[in-house]
Amino acid sequence: MDNSGIDNSMIREIIALIPSDDLKVEIQRRNHCFTEEELLQIAYTYAPTFDKRLSLLERISAIASAEISALSKAYIDYETANYNRFLNENGGFVYELCIKETPISYEEKYLCSTYEDAQECIDRFYLKYKDIDAKETPQTRYRIIKRKVFSKSTAFEEDAYAECVLGANKTVLEVSDYKNPADCDLDTMCDECKEICPRRYIEVNYPDFAQNYSIIRYLDYDRKECLGVNICLDDECGGLASEYYVVPFDSRVIREHLYDADFYDHEHIALPLATLASVDDLDETTKKDYLDFITYLDSQKQRN
Repeated sequence: MDNSGIDNSMIREIIALIPSDDLKVEIQRRNHCFTEEELLQIAYTYAPTFDKRLSLLERISAIASAEISALSKAYIDYETANYNRFLNENGGFVYELCIKETPISYEEKYLCSTYEDAQECIDRFYLKYKDIDAKETPQTRYRIIKRKVFSKSTAFEEDAYAECVLGANKTVLEVSDYKNPADCDLDTMCDECKEICPRRYIEVNYPDFAQNYSIIRYLDYDRKECLGVNICLDDECGGLASEYYVVPFDSRVIREHLYDADFYDHEHIALPLATLASVDDLDETTKKDYLDFITYLDSQKQRN
């Protein structure tokens, strides 16, 4: 392992960013070591806020090897440029504010003329609906989408230019620039490329903490909690992996026992976003569905 520039204190700080407590326990149990490049990717991916992400990247760039330092600086420049472009209020754009108080709340949407107006709209929303107990929670998310306003002389294109996600207290969590192209002239895949480029992606393999047929808890796109069955496709668990192959309990595969027809109705869940659940966490119907499903899978193994 070559992470000599990153001291143990910072390594622990970066690993602490991983959302999954089960994974962090397994990392410690195995005394698993990450490379500098992997630590950079973990910090970049799982920093909880935009400012924290930039701060960690700055610190890594100051102490890492020359290549990783340069890559960290490329990430900083990319993130900063995206944020500045999002704030650039040149004519012909509006900002769509989407408010979701909890993962199960209806997403309220409002059009605002500027980013500042969108932030002000958040305050007005809670003032307007305080009598019906509207309130911000740690799970509250505000998506502000920068959209182009079309006119008769405007060429048609996708209207969403960029998106900024805020958490509680209007804390900026992340910024995505849809118009910052990801294409380049190289034929190399991003996860195999060694160029100093902000789109360079490092696939991190983590210690596998789940067994075949383990029940996995994860969050969907709307951050709603979901449960599913982990399937080890190569029949080997316990090594290193980047993601789990999970069949959700609410899929037709399990609910309707359509094992052959829709077996590939599944989710790829990154290990840092997965935690273990127990059979005791299932209601009686889901528990029966789970047992029926793994019985089927075992029968297929014996048949083959």
